[in-house]
Amino acid sequence: MEFAFQNFQNEYNDYGNIGNRILISIHNNRANVQRTAELTQIQNEFKNLDVKMRLAFGISEIILNNDFVSDKEGDLKICHLLYYKLADLWFAYETYIKLFGQVAGVGKNKIVWLDAAAHNTYATSPTIINALNLANNSFATTYNTIQKRNDLTGYLNYCLQQATGQQRTRLTAIIANVGQVPLILSHSDVLTIIYAIRNNFVHNGETTVVPNIFGFKNKSKLLRILYPYLCLVILKSTNLTCSQV
Repeated sequence: MEFAFQNFQNEYNDYGNIGNRILISIHNNRANVQRTAELTQIQNEFKNLDVKMRLAFGISEIILNNDFVSDKEGDLKICHLLYYKLADLWFAYETYIKLFGQVAGVGKNKIVWLDAAAHNTYATSPTIINALNLANNSFATTYNTIQKRNDLTGYLNYCLQQATGQQRTRLTAIIANVGQVPLILSHSDVLTIIYAIRNNFVHNGETTVVPNIFGFKNKSKLLRILYPYLCLVILKSTNLTCSQV
């Protein structure tokens, strides 16, 4: 699945070199006790990220025991799979935010950072620009009727019930804009929607068939838009961050 996403192969190839690059940095700084300790912390955080990211990428199929539940097919099967892949990739993404803090010495908000001027190097990366453009193009073609936009609005209102603080504020603003043509989402908007779905799935018992106001066919289409975006954002962001090591 992932290798079919635009730019994934190149970014993944670069990502594969990070571990060795950190080892070389540790070796080259072995006389500097403080820097060696910092690099060791970075190495440990990168290993945590690597395990989580590879797990998300590596889940290609969910095999069910038919003694308990029947096999899923078509959109239902891909929806079930993408829920787990997206949730696992979000755990990896949160670890990336910690890794960034280790490398840069400062933290950043996991939702709004890409739209902040301080992180322009990331936002102007062709890979990340393309990831957002592809997501917006997919939103435009997928939700191209009033009814489809109303369905999306209904689901986002469902997500809103569990949201608090700034997440609730951001979701409210997105809902107000869904009716606009064309619908143009920012990085913060897309990450807000991903975070809402992840929270519903992990904490609120959302499944492929719950809530029934937004069935598994609709969820499958939405997840097919969001998962590739997050894959490219986390890969390119990790590559850019670790280029500073």
